[in-house]
Amino acid sequence: MVIFADIDGTMREYHLGFLPSSAKALDKAKENGHTLILCTGRSVGMIPSDVPLEKFDGMICGGGCYLSYKGEVIRNDFIDDRIMMKYRDWFDRIGAPYALETYEGMFLTPAMSEVVAKGLLRMDSPDADDAPGLRAEKIDPARRVEEFDRRGLHVSKISFCLEPEQYARFDVPDEDGLSLITFNDADDGRVHCEMVGRGCDKGSALVQMTKFIGADISDTLMAGDSMNDADAFRAAGHSLCMGNGNEAVRALADHVTVRCEEDGFYKGLADLGLI
Repeated sequence: MVIFADIDGTMREYHLGFLPSSAKALDKAKENGHTLILCTGRSVGMIPSDVPLEKFDGMICGGGCYLSYKGEVIRNDFIDDRIMMKYRDWFDRIGAPYALETYEGMFLTPAMSEVVAKGLLRMDSPDADDAPGLRAEKIDPARRVEEFDRRGLHVSKISFCLEPEQYARFDVPDEDGLSLITFNDADDGRVHCEMVGRGCDKGSALVQMTKFIGADISDTLMAGDSMNDADAFRAAGHSLCMGNGNEAVRALADHVTVRCEEDGFYKGLADLGLI
């Protein structure tokens, strides 16, 4: 079987880091002859240093913008610079936090830096200074969009936050060639969103990777925990959701296991008889 696995909330917890049980699961899956593909919304440059990339045969990064298999790059797509600037200008005018994600990593506005540091990485929690996961983290909240502009990089994904009333009048015209992913379960009351080039989603990437490998789509499994895994859940032959996934994403999965930090990835593969 081809096993596609998300990182955050699936095999890794932000503070605990990459779980030993997840590494053990990958080793056992490899021993049993399964093909292993990392399938993450992170760009290549944002993958934490504790993720054992050597255990994977290939990777899907940026939510489907970048694909590689055994060292061969299959896909590396970017958002058109003019379209990117159109949305940046609008976000700047309304004061919306946003980040530009590239192959090399994430570049943030000061407002988005605060969102990432407090909401995503939880750097203000009491145990943050002693968190192995944060020590391995490559998302730097201090990295600014001004550096992106100086270096002339290309964007694979735009992440941003909107107040509910801003989101209500937000529109992505078809001619912009973008897909919108929305997360409504954030604690701050804002709508968290991602935009990528149309066709750059985990589902279409999973299909493309499966065809490249020469496998049958019915012999694939997607393991994840978030709404950006939804397309891959629909595309894969089988799907496994961690118990920490919200109700909507759990409802899309064929199988639901325990929470990530309770060794959900390992236990899920074991329950399915894959390890």
